[in-house]
Amino acid sequence: MNLFLPVSLEEGAEYYHNFDQFDVIFITGDSYYDHPLSGVAVLTRLLDVKGYKVGIVAQPETDADFSKCGKPKYFFCITSGLLDSMLANYTPMLRKRENVLVPERALITYTAKVKQLFKRSITVLGGVEATIRRFTHFDYKENNLRRGILNDSKAEILLFGNAERSLLELIRKFKELDCIEEDFENVKEKLDLLHIDGAAYRIKKEEINPQAILLPSYEECLKSKDSFNIIAKTIFLHPEEAFVEPCGLGLVQHNKAGDQLTEEEMDFIYELPFTRTLHPKMKNFDFNQKMIAGLKNSVILGRGCWGGCTFCVIPLVQGKNVAKRSTESIVSEIERLYNDGERLINDLTLPTLNMYGSYCDLYAVTQKKFSAIVDKDVVVMKKDKPCSQKCVGCSHRIIRDDLIPLLHEVEKLNVRCNTKLELRSAIRHDIILKQKKLFREIMKFVMRLKIAPEHVRDEILRQMNKSNRKAFLDFLKEYELVNKEQSTHKNLVPYFVAAHPGCTIDDMYELKKFCVEHKLFVNLTQVFTPTPGTIATSIYYTGRNPLTNEEVYVARTFRERKEQKEILFSPYQDTDDESG
Repeated sequence: MNLFLPVSLEEGAEYYHNFDQFDVIFITGDSYYDHPLSGVAVLTRLLDVKGYKVGIVAQPETDADFSKCGKPKYFFCITSGLLDSMLANYTPMLRKRENVLVPERALITYTAKVKQLFKRSITVLGGVEATIRRFTHFDYKENNLRRGILNDSKAEILLFGNAERSLLELIRKFKELDCIEEDFENVKEKLDLLHIDGAAYRIKKEEINPQAILLPSYEECLKSKDSFNIIAKTIFLHPEEAFVEPCGLGLVQHNKAGDQLTEEEMDFIYELPFTRTLHPKMKNFDFNQKMIAGLKNSVILGRGCWGGCTFCVIPLVQGKNVAKRSTESIVSEIERLYNDGERLINDLTLPTLNMYGSYCDLYAVTQKKFSAIVDKDVVVMKKDKPCSQKCVGCSHRIIRDDLIPLLHEVEKLNVRCNTKLELRSAIRHDIILKQKKLFREIMKFVMRLKIAPEHVRDEILRQMNKSNRKAFLDFLKEYELVNKEQSTHKNLVPYFVAAHPGCTIDDMYELKKFCVEHKLFVNLTQVFTPTPGTIATSIYYTGRNPLTNEEVYVARTFRERKEQKEILFSPYQDTDDESG
């Protein structure tokens, strides 16, 4: 039997009993990689184990591609994949990338094609592109504002962030109503969308949720950059609230964000029966196989990041709190991989490795709710007080070392099975200074340590919402001490950003000087790319920080942006040395 989920009607008939059509069909710009690192793989496996018939259309280009799975009983789920399609197609200098099969503005393109081929079909957007473009946003390629993606795509519903709970709730409602071959407007009211967390959809004026925050309209943002900054600031400060955004004659309701998944739900999701391999019928198979070669034995620790970097979309997509798996679930997965003959686990994956187990004590209100993931009530934590959303250094942020007992358990497995663990995920260097015991444990499992200081000038770091220069210097001293203690010389791989709002040519020369003086090998450096939904992108577009209302210098020309990056890779010349 085919262990993959079906990618055609023929495979659907082989996989499912009494099959005539799929309940839900996923259309994705990515190849079908049946691995827990793939959002589509996670959602389709979850729906499948819950008894729904699921089809996957990966990398579609022709009408025949879009038609391989036919028309679903309930709706199409449409995503560009793990990357926003514009970021996938263009470099920071807006050069077109090669070997990219996902089209530009994939959600718009895919939805239009589905509507053309399958009349009266219902479309649900999701994933990274849907999440970061759900409000009025700045588009880097067009160098202008665009409407929220629901308006431009004409899709019916958008599920933002982590969609497991919201998707299961939505499909349950369709199933109960037996919504087959009906226009969306005829069933919309019956779906009671207002009570699906993490959902966005069009509404009429009389349907406005009085508890939602009313945002400036798209048209107001076109007239005033201050209005656009209001959207950026409001969403940053109230990430879990419900919003209403006017556009033209219409309105889009954005329900409150979904609650963080519990440990039990996370364990259930990541213990689903993934094959951890690429489907053999994928296009560009050899190219994609090389791309994912180092990912097969990566094991997920959790999701989310509370670092609050102003240029990062991870909090928008995965959440600001870290949802984690249990130690028992993770160790069990690693042991299964070892029993299957694998000798190396090549990462324990989390956006920021040393955030595993940490939490915010402002989430002090408990609420019981039914989880369709584990088919029973779970207890979620709610926050009843507003805050600045600046979590690093906040007294309410509880830093924990839960990773230590996990690493000890993996170490026992490695001794017993003659295997190895290598940690490749990055750590937050300022936080690890409060986790010195954990720091030493992590260093035992790295070949090279990745960190992301981003810069060394305090003013730029403030615009990034990153820790200051002193924290980086303190880390470098501690890193040297740990290497000395462990008699190692492991490489440090710092990640830097050029041309971030606030950064000048002189600032990059200062960064270059710092790297030379501290013997830092510069390898991972990228030019800042304005990404929808972030504070830094709002600064780039408006020239003003929405959180402080201060004016900020912005490097806009390709020439300067490129020069800022090249400074880090050019031979060092001490500009203070007048003898030269």
